[in-house]
Amino acid sequence: MALSKQRPPYAEYKGILFTSIVPRESLEAMKTFEIRDGDVVIVSYPKSGFNWMYEIVHKILGGKKENSSPIGPEFWPPGQEEPYYIQLRNIPAPRLMGSHLQIQMAPPGLADPKTKVKVIVVMRNPKDVCVSYYYYRQKNPILKPPESWEQHYRDFLEGKVPFGDYFDHVLGWWQMEKDPHFLFVKYEDMNKDFCSAVKTLAAFLEKELTEEELARVLTSCSLESMRKTLAESETWRKDVVRKGIVGDWKNHFSAEESEKFDEKYRKRMEGSGLEFEFE
Repeated sequence: MALSKQRPPYAEYKGILFTSIVPRESLEAMKTFEIRDGDVVIVSYPKSGFNWMYEIVHKILGGKKENSSPIGPEFWPPGQEEPYYIQLRNIPAPRLMGSHLQIQMAPPGLADPKTKVKVIVVMRNPKDVCVSYYYYRQKNPILKPPESWEQHYRDFLEGKVPFGDYFDHVLGWWQMEKDPHFLFVKYEDMNKDFCSAVKTLAAFLEKELTEEELARVLTSCSLESMRKTLAESETWRKDVVRKGIVGDWKNHFSAEESEKFDEKYRKRMEGSGLEFEFE
């Protein structure tokens, strides 16, 4: 999928910034986009581990491409005749797809499931997300590169980046934590004990893996393997994996920036029961 070299302007929809490949038409269409029995949907804020999770889930489910899309229904990339919500509508269930949307903008069947859908929400500590987003804004041709790290830091803290405020996103979805349709997985836990994370995902997806199948997933979906595979691809996904480590924020945040960020983190997360590891 070729992306334009020009960097188009962002547009605001309901107070949230979106790039040109998430047009208003697609966002409006989410109100009636149907989630079906058997669908598996991966939800995340950008740069939180979506592509890693997608590859793992795709392999656990058998690795078939015809019913899977690493691009959410809200997207309409250049070069595509139809938006993805129409393309996905024409794919038979069960489908594997994803979304970066906040809960209030997600399809009703995703935000408040009534069907036999399985929703995996992958989350990552916001300091590492902030750093990863900084580099991605420079590489991705549809994102405006920040003038500096300091500018990006302010943009991120104020929620002035595509898909909006990090805290609004994670806390919105976290409301569904007790809903059995949902599984919440932290990037840091996947990084710490990959084998346990894969077993938890397989159990949630009701897929029994043989020892051989488990070993295949662990090998092909390790961060190192992912980085190599995606870097060699000729798609937009070639730039999605950078370091992939926990705690890289320490190489970017000044003491003052870290303190200010921590203050917002404590204020927004207070009482939520949601906590992250930062190293």
